[in-house]
Amino acid sequence: MDFFKPVFKSIFNRRDVKIFLAFIFLPILVPIMAEFMDGLNPKLTSNFLAFLDSAVSTQFRFVLPVLLFSLVISSVFRDEIDSGIMFLYKDINRTKIFNAKFISLIAIYGLFFIGTVLTSLVAYYGLMAPKGMVATHLISENSSEVVSTLFSLLTTLGLNVITIALVVMVSISSKTVQSVLTGVFFSLASSVAPMLIGIRYLFPNGYVKLLATHFSLAVILSVIISVSYFIFFYIKGKNKFKKIEF
Repeated sequence: MDFFKPVFKSIFNRRDVKIFLAFIFLPILVPIMAEFMDGLNPKLTSNFLAFLDSAVSTQFRFVLPVLLFSLVISSVFRDEIDSGIMFLYKDINRTKIFNAKFISLIAIYGLFFIGTVLTSLVAYYGLMAPKGMVATHLISENSSEVVSTLFSLLTTLGLNVITIALVVMVSISSKTVQSVLTGVFFSLASSVAPMLIGIRYLFPNGYVKLLATHFSLAVILSVIISVSYFIFFYIKGKNKFKKIEF
């Protein structure tokens, strides 16, 4: 934990991290854009949880946040290896270095999500609710809708964490362009997959529709796929990092 703090601080202070965190304010744009539109999707205005789910999903599908965070990940791993900075850590256990960097990146995404929740609250209850643009319900009165929305939100959060693990794995041995394209492609593929029968169930968010008829099966399969992806990318990345010559 003592090693984690300086690593987290060095990553957090990067300029590209600050640019990435600026996308926390995307939900604030919704009420502004709504002024120039005929109206918002009734599903998004029925309760705050649905609005938050839409905001998080939009951030994930939007190319720029994923692209920027993939750049951050590449600079944390590949750039430091190429520049020789990692040589300064040659006497420290490599697993400890890898975990400190990896957890720091997850923590930064955690801050990103918390910031998104706060800005969504401001946008929903501070900007739109006073104008009568949205209902003031925190969650839907329909329990099945609450479960479906929560499932969608959690799978999107899971996909973000999986994307981080994937880009970390790739960035250790690949150039920045390859790492960024991998992150962007995975984001786009997982966003489109639920609409395609052939590959829908390769991603955890592809089980949302199955939730209504086979709740337990949908949750179990989604968890298995998410954990499998994460563990594979994490272990593969850690092993590659341990073999890198500083």
